[in-house]
Amino acid sequence: MPEDFGGRAIDRADRVLALVELALAAIAGLVIFCLMFAGVAEILMRRLYNAPIYGHLDAVEQSMITFTVLSISYCWRRAQHVRMDLLIGMFKGRARWIAELLAVSVGLLFLTLLIPGTWQYFHNAWSIGDTTMNVGMPTWPSKLAVPIGLGVLWLRLVIEAIAYVRLIIDPMRPPVGIPTPPDPINEAVD
Repeated sequence: MPEDFGGRAIDRADRVLALVELALAAIAGLVIFCLMFAGVAEILMRRLYNAPIYGHLDAVEQSMITFTVLSISYCWRRAQHVRMDLLIGMFKGRARWIAELLAVSVGLLFLTLLIPGTWQYFHNAWSIGDTTMNVGMPTWPSKLAVPIGLGVLWLRLVIEAIAYVRLIIDPMRPPVGIPTPPDPINEAVD
C-alpha cells in the first residue's frame, strides 16, 4: 500500500485541473473587461453622438453566461463561492469529511444530470444556426460555454469526492485537493 493513499495522485490531478480552471477564469476575465469597455463605449456613443452601438444588448446577453459559467470551477476550488458552512462546520474529523462527501455527491449528481442537456442545447443552437433576434449574432458560443464550464466543475467535484473518501478512510491525512474556506478573521484584518 502506498505511503499516502492516493494523496500524490490527487494533488497532481488537482494541479492540472487548476491550470485549466485558471485559463477559463482568465478568459472569463477578458470577457468581462471587453464587456466593460464596450459598455463605456456604448454610453459615450449614445451620449455624445446620439449613436448607440448596434447590437450592444445582444452582446451583453451572450457574454453574461460566458463569464459566469467559465469561472465557476475556479471560484469553487478557491472556496470563493457562497458556502453554507454553518452545518458542516459543526462537524470535526471523519464526520466532517462524510458531510462534505455527501454535499459534493449531491452536486455531482446534479451536474451529471444537467451537463447532457446543456450539451444538447448547444448542439441544437449549432445545428440550426440559432441567432439573437435583434442583430443575428450566433448564440452557440455562449451555449458552448455552459457544458465546458460545468464539465470542468464536474471534474473538480470528482477530485474532491476522491479526496474526501481518502480523508474518511484516514482522517489524520493532510487534506489535499479540497477547497479551504478563508478564515473570516484573517479576511477582516487584511
